[in-house]
Amino acid sequence: MAKSALLGALCAFFSPGAIAAAPSGQDLGVLGPVYPIKERDMLQTIRQRLETLERSGELDRLEQDARRRAREYAERPPGLSLPAASATRVHHIDPTVTVPYDITDHEGRVIHPAGTSVNPLKYKGLSRRLLFIDGDRPDQVAWARQRYAEGPAKVILVKGPIKRLMQEWGVPLFFDQYGRLVDYFEIRSLPASVVQEGERLRVEEIHLEGKG
Repeated sequence: MAKSALLGALCAFFSPGAIAAAPSGQDLGVLGPVYPIKERDMLQTIRQRLETLERSGELDRLEQDARRRAREYAERPPGLSLPAASATRVHHIDPTVTVPYDITDHEGRVIHPAGTSVNPLKYKGLSRRLLFIDGDRPDQVAWARQRYAEGPAKVILVKGPIKRLMQEWGVPLFFDQYGRLVDYFEIRSLPASVVQEGERLRVEEIHLEGKG
């Protein structure tokens, strides 16, 4: 589209009467007041701000603070405070879910239509016992170490110094961030053990003798 035609189209959009009275290609002049752009370049503003922080030493302090917070998070992530089990309690979780959409295989064939109830334990079992503990309680740590030595297990902290405990044990440990697993398994006290029992999960909150 020629520039004159494009200008005409734009003017027609905003002011139909004005373009109707102007011959094609005529300079219509300025249609309103024009002001210089006064907004500062954003990158330049950021650069100047960083230079100011660097000169004052604030940038170095912020970097050190960020490293400290990252280190503290790795050593002791935010956790949950659950009470020690005052009595042994057992309940079961049925992991069956209703799929909201068609589940297909790698060739696009529908395996489970939307609305189908599926129990994942039918297709892949729980290979290891799950042990939930408060890493700040020595009795629960000792209990978990003993259970870990008895057979395949995955130790999951809900609170405590995970980095230090991994260094002491020399094995991978896990952390239940945001308490999602605790909520799913409906765990209300610790320590707790989760194992597969048929097509359900058996959750046992265990009272340690002389504790809690």
